[in-house]
Amino acid sequence: QAQAEIPHMGFSDEYEVDGMIRLRDAVKKAAEAKGLRLTYMPVIIKAFSLALNDFPEVNSALSADRASVVYKGAHNIGVAVDTPAGLVVPNIKAVQQLSILEIGQELARLSELAKSQRLPPQDLAGGTLTISNIGAIGGTYLSPILMPGETTICALGSVRREPRFGPGGVVTPVTVMRVSYAADHRVLAGATLARFSNTVKAYLADPTTMLLHLR
Repeated sequence: QAQAEIPHMGFSDEYEVDGMIRLRDAVKKAAEAKGLRLTYMPVIIKAFSLALNDFPEVNSALSADRASVVYKGAHNIGVAVDTPAGLVVPNIKAVQQLSILEIGQELARLSELAKSQRLPPQDLAGGTLTISNIGAIGGTYLSPILMPGETTICALGSVRREPRFGPGGVVTPVTVMRVSYAADHRVLAGATLARFSNTVKAYLADPTTMLLHLR
């Protein structure tokens, strides 16, 4: 229904994520001491939330009567979860107020409930932006479809080690994650989506810069 009614605009890019991997590896044991097996997703989700601070229109939606744009203060970021009963998209509420550790704990809670088919309605309602980590299964570039009531969705491709030309033309190995966005073109301009993506890209290339914006 969303694909038929909403003019989808696509945007794709490559993110170099060696910095993200180094950060996760550096804090992995500390997270385990808190009972959390830390994956890359909490870091990615926090990077998206910080980027939303600079681009609030990405966290907006067209009103029901299509007469205005509604800006949403909370960053309720949905994460697509593959379950035996099909795909479900619970969302982590108010990500802008959570640490990476807290995001990881909430993500683990939602994933467990989703896979056991015990998600309560409140965990499925109120999403403002969705991330699909389809790359954990496979694939590079994808064509995600917007969730109802949202303006932006991002599908993460697989993380791969690939050769890239560095300074002086020297070939070096780089870890690359391809991303594919879809957005409601009635709300977002292509340039805005590209700038938002570039901000997320910069955070994941050097996640230490996120410390400047954490409260």
